[in-house]
Amino acid sequence: MKEQMPTFSEFCRALNGREPFPWQARLAAQVAETECWPEEIGVPTGLGKTACLEIAVWWLASQADRAPVQRTAPTRIWWVVNRRLLVDSTASQAEAMAAALDAPRSRDATAVRTLTAVADRLRRLSADRDAPPLEVVSLRGGIASRTPTDPSRPTVVLCTVPMYGSRLLFRGYGSGLRAVDAAMAGTDSLVLVDEAHLAPHLKSLMRGLADCSPATEPILSGARSSATLVALTATGSAGAERQFDLDEDDERDSTVRRRLDAVKATTVVVKASGDVAKHLADATADLLNGAPGPATFLVFANTPSTARGVFARLREPKTRREPAREAVLLTGLARESDAERIRARILDPAAGMRAGSCARERDKHLIVVATQTLEVGADLDAEYLVTEACGVRALTQRLGRLNRLGGFTHSRAIYVHSPPKRRAQAEYFWPVYGQEPETVLARLQHAAEHSGEPINLSPRQIASVLGPPCDDPGRAPEVLPGILWEWVKTTTPPEGEAPVEPYLSGIAERRFAVSTVWRAHVPEAGQRLWPRPTERESLDVPLAELHNALEKEEVTHRLASDGVTVELCLPAEIRPGDQLVLPMDRGLLDEYGWDPSATGIVRDVSLPRRGVPLDSVALERLCGVAVGDLLAKALGHDGDDEGGERDEAVLGILAALRSAATPPLWEATAWSDFIESLEPRVVEARNEVARLVVRDPRPEQRIGEFDETSLGATAVELDPHGQAVGVRAGAVARRVGIPSELADLLALAGRLHDIGKADSRFQRWLDPEGQATAPMAKSNAPRHRWETMRANSGWPRGGRHEDLSARLVRAWLKQKPDWGTDQLRDLLVHLVISHHGKGRPLVPPVVDGTLETVRSVVSGILVEVQADLATVDWDQPARFRRLNSRYGPWGLALLEAIVIRSDHAVSAKGDMALETR
Repeated sequence: MKEQMPTFSEFCRALNGREPFPWQARLAAQVAETECWPEEIGVPTGLGKTACLEIAVWWLASQADRAPVQRTAPTRIWWVVNRRLLVDSTASQAEAMAAALDAPRSRDATAVRTLTAVADRLRRLSADRDAPPLEVVSLRGGIASRTPTDPSRPTVVLCTVPMYGSRLLFRGYGSGLRAVDAAMAGTDSLVLVDEAHLAPHLKSLMRGLADCSPATEPILSGARSSATLVALTATGSAGAERQFDLDEDDERDSTVRRRLDAVKATTVVVKASGDVAKHLADATADLLNGAPGPATFLVFANTPSTARGVFARLREPKTRREPAREAVLLTGLARESDAERIRARILDPAAGMRAGSCARERDKHLIVVATQTLEVGADLDAEYLVTEACGVRALTQRLGRLNRLGGFTHSRAIYVHSPPKRRAQAEYFWPVYGQEPETVLARLQHAAEHSGEPINLSPRQIASVLGPPCDDPGRAPEVLPGILWEWVKTTTPPEGEAPVEPYLSGIAERRFAVSTVWRAHVPEAGQRLWPRPTERESLDVPLAELHNALEKEEVTHRLASDGVTVELCLPAEIRPGDQLVLPMDRGLLDEYGWDPSATGIVRDVSLPRRGVPLDSVALERLCGVAVGDLLAKALGHDGDDEGGERDEAVLGILAALRSAATPPLWEATAWSDFIESLEPRVVEARNEVARLVVRDPRPEQRIGEFDETSLGATAVELDPHGQAVGVRAGAVARRVGIPSELADLLALAGRLHDIGKADSRFQRWLDPEGQATAPMAKSNAPRHRWETMRANSGWPRGGRHEDLSARLVRAWLKQKPDWGTDQLRDLLVHLVISHHGKGRPLVPPVVDGTLETVRSVVSGILVEVQADLATVDWDQPARFRRLNSRYGPWGLALLEAIVIRSDHAVSAKGDMALETR
């Protein structure tokens, strides 16, 4: 008997314990019937647009019984917002959905059956039936350590516009494998853009890419061969051809009606001149004094500097008679580790302003001062609101956080119009909003003249009062085939290539940013950064502001292209997308985020669950201890190699750390627990700082640049590894819907991808003691010994084993002239040479000079080639161009991704995350 697919209403009830809103059920039915999404979903804010994620997952599950080639529902669902700190707001909902599907827990047996049925269908889509049914990935900052792991696995990805757009354009911020990330973004994807008016250029960009890069042979059928963008916006385009909106069924729903009619009494305050931060603070003080009791206040400023000015004025009461208050500042310029704390306070169910919180009792006012960060996707329900002059779309979104659920009868808003400095003799020009605030003011004043003040800007009435938006998104550059071709060449990007930022944010408002981390230990040039950077500690700082802050520095430290080796550069040489490393005593950051005037200590948030760098400068920065003599003994720098004295020195360092005062920004208990978790032994690694590591350390991301994917918890033989990767690649390809001929070729590429590791030097690297009885694919050596083992083996630094693998495959093809078409022969070589992201279009040569050869048996035929890695395959660029023309840039990248991710998945089976041992 055929399994019954639950309806969306059944799925929503099982997941959320309630019926969907009428529009949600209607949209799900429409998508299932038409097998496509509307171009725009124009539902007002506060009515649950994040349910689109649930609809997309449900629709995907509903097609699990189809042949993969007949599926129309995309495997990946991207939720894209234009504010970095809002990624987690929706991510928590996505993660809750994934957890409910993976392990349904409910007293309602019907709900469990429904969730189990949907989960089973999602699992059938994936090549790995043992994996959880839904993967959720959050890409927050400029350093991204997580990406979708399997092209066949249902996945929800949450990120900002720059994180998605840069991946789509083969320039992924923080991406270690740009082609893989491009494939994940550009194929088999539904892209839900929340409040798409904040990303006006993304839609035109995607259209332009399709026009300048047609594939003669699409890899997937129909719309899944590319990405489909759907705009979610309460202030959409009136002329959208396929717009979805509310109808009479929604009007009959009492909850929807209450939210549409939620009173938002708004008063307009006009100031001819003066400090806008003071005006906003004064307006907030008026609301504070008029509130009947402790309440929640949301203050919107247009820029981080203005927000800081308001926050400084509101942080403390001016007189004892003023009510007690707590002020919080949230801008887009905060590290994720800091933003988590701020968000937790704002969303506290007992004393925050989360929409729908049960507890509303509080003993003091809560004031949240924010920039546009909280305009979109933040499920907040404030009682009072103050906003700086802004555009139609922004004001609509800001008021969406006031009396969101329609439960406050006393809610009020103040709109403060204070002109900025004149940009020209006859006009005012607001940052971000241009001249639109002048139009907004005129419309608000017109409404006040006809209906009196305050003006009720409820969701039902706001559009008729404010009228259509009159913002100008500006112009973005046109995507040309030649520019795209330069981006596609990910291995050797040309000097002076076109930056991707103007294509995402427009020419006038190019948003160039630099990812920055603050550390106790800043390595010297040529050394590697430890611990490796993560997105939780990084902050995307505007490039211009960083240049100004560092202009007097002689040099600064940034990460090289491998993402971990430090190099020196002049501040003027810092480029968009660079990753800087600043010492923690450099300042520029406080507890609320980026502040160029800050001079205090910045907490190094990379150390918990990792360890302590054994460097005298770093330890003094961290906690003020001076242990120079002990360090020399612990590291053997005093010439004494006696183990007992070294151990005693390590214990002395630990004792000094225990007795040190708690460092700034640490809690005493957290610091004590951290020090007690340190192991009393020194871990030393070539080109990295020596350290004391913690017990049960957080795993570090392995980097293919250093061939660390050849490390695992257990040693693995070469032939079984290749066979397993081949089986996995073929299975993934078939589940995705790749044509059978190409799926067979992907399986063959998976089997052959590592045969170059048969090189005797590489084998000495993997097995220094020569104990293996067969060629190895993986070593179980600890990572901190990996570079020393390489140097001792004779394998040249930067050498690529995949170059030898492709060389062996080419030799085999010469002996098999009748095997496959020219296109398939090209593709086989390319998939092997690119399985670590190289070969696009070249594998960089390295100085070698060896006279050795490497041999392998390929499909029963013994082949042997020269092992000198200084030899360049000059046919690869032409091969790469031919394949891009045939399959399209994203189609070829998808084929590469299947082999690469299959290799990673097979390695992970017996290789749980590598730890520093």
